[in-house]
Amino acid sequence: MTGKVPSFSLGYTVSSALPSYVVLCLILQVHRLVSAQFTVTGPDHPVTASLGGEAILPCHLSPRMSAENMEVRWFRSKYSEVVHLYHDGQDQYGEEMPEYRRRTALLKDDITNGRVFLRIRNVRPSDDGLYTCFFQSGVSYEEALLELQVADMGSAPVISVEGHQDGGIWVVCRSSGWYPQPKAQWRDHQGQLLPSTSEKITPEANGLFQAEIAIVLKEEFNQKVSCFVRNPRLNQERESVISIAETLRSKMESEKETLLSEREQEKGEYEAVKELGLSRARGYAVDVTLDPDTANPNLVLSADRKHVTHGNWDPPNKSEGAEHDIWVLGTEGFTGGRRYWEVEVGGKIGWYLGVCRESVSRKGKVTLTPEDGYWVVWLRGGVYQALTSPSTSLPVSIKPSRVGIFLDYEAGEVSFYNVTDRSRLFSFTGTFSGMLHPYFSPGYYVWGTNAAPLKICPVPAQDGENLGS
Repeated sequence: MTGKVPSFSLGYTVSSALPSYVVLCLILQVHRLVSAQFTVTGPDHPVTASLGGEAILPCHLSPRMSAENMEVRWFRSKYSEVVHLYHDGQDQYGEEMPEYRRRTALLKDDITNGRVFLRIRNVRPSDDGLYTCFFQSGVSYEEALLELQVADMGSAPVISVEGHQDGGIWVVCRSSGWYPQPKAQWRDHQGQLLPSTSEKITPEANGLFQAEIAIVLKEEFNQKVSCFVRNPRLNQERESVISIAETLRSKMESEKETLLSEREQEKGEYEAVKELGLSRARGYAVDVTLDPDTANPNLVLSADRKHVTHGNWDPPNKSEGAEHDIWVLGTEGFTGGRRYWEVEVGGKIGWYLGVCRESVSRKGKVTLTPEDGYWVVWLRGGVYQALTSPSTSLPVSIKPSRVGIFLDYEAGEVSFYNVTDRSRLFSFTGTFSGMLHPYFSPGYYVWGTNAAPLKICPVPAQDGENLGS
């Protein structure tokens, strides 16, 4: 027997005149008799339950006998840590620990044969561990120890490319919502394990665990790689795959710009690589419209909400029109998935395009950086820049008359394409949260110039025509 032993009386007084060893023998004999009336048995293996589900813990007496008039107590590590209590023929609600209130029930359909089941609803991570099933009848009592193992599968791994390191591509895999701690690893296309550059398994606020592993993939690794996250308790895993060939091709788009004048064969390879990136993005084309409720009052939207331009206004402070706080958002908001749209910029001398969080401030001047919720590329003063912190100048050999914007929410990517020559201008990478909206600004207004509108254009179903011509 384990746990706290209830007190009881032997029912008679032992004379203090008797030798002490005789008294001890009498006590041991009575204890042996009262404890030998029954035994308590639980399952010989741990009980497994999923988070948010139900756990059923069985327990029974041997030999069979009715437990209707017994005390049945379920507790954790201490006798006083009550999970559920039954005595005097009924459940004693209010005796259990606060964390188990209104979550437990004793299933008593077979209690006359000494069989009971403890049901725990809405299983939590804290429910994991050992439980004691305790029966007492008069001075007879016995108990059994059971183990509840809580387990649950987390989210599918999300793989993202997050820059360069040590001459290779820094690739990160993340997954959350696991219990208990998961195991995460990389494998090549043949299933062979690849060493992780870094690995972090950290607890979340809700008691679950998240995994993050990273790997540096070299240029010569031209194959698919998989990220596996496994629950060791369930012996089950989730997998995501990334095509290294496609990732490396995307990286080569900018690097091969300097090689265009060398050999005709290399030029052909370069054009093929650029085509692949834009063609892939165009496969996620969506219809985007302008939201008049977010438009600066000095902007004019077309009736179909596809065009935006400066209005004919004359503010007292002429410099007011030269600021980038004159903008409008897209009506459509995105909290996941992949989206692509195109904007005609024509011969405008300035414009701003990208995405921003729905929660950004819409009043006054702002800093257009990812830290403040903006992922924007601009043309200003004849210079193309990505508004990182600090800004990144973009080498542009052929000026775009149409710009494509590709959003991959889960991968944390916003890419900009020069549709005129089908090249990639720039890609932001990071982590998104909240709703994102397309961002448009026709640029600073100089009287008599830059008055042409920005136009949201339909993306053709057949991606083969030269839209920049």
